[in-house]
Amino acid sequence: MSTLLWSLAKENPWPGLAVASLNLVVALALIGMSLLLGVAISLLAGLHAFVKGEALPIKRQTRRRRAAS
Repeated sequence: MSTLLWSLAKENPWPGLAVASLNLVVALALIGMSLLLGVAISLLAGLHAFVKGEALPIKRQTRRRRAAS
């Protein structure tokens, strides 16, 4: 089977190049989407912690814990 593909690639390399470039485009799109998803999740987690009041500086957190105890 590989010799058949190799002979076809020697005759006309354009389909192989098209598939390779399509693979590259799909890979880059998946990487970009995963990065955007990671940023969105981290922003939502930070916003959630800020609204809940857990994202305070350390000094204020210790004061709050002492007052609650």
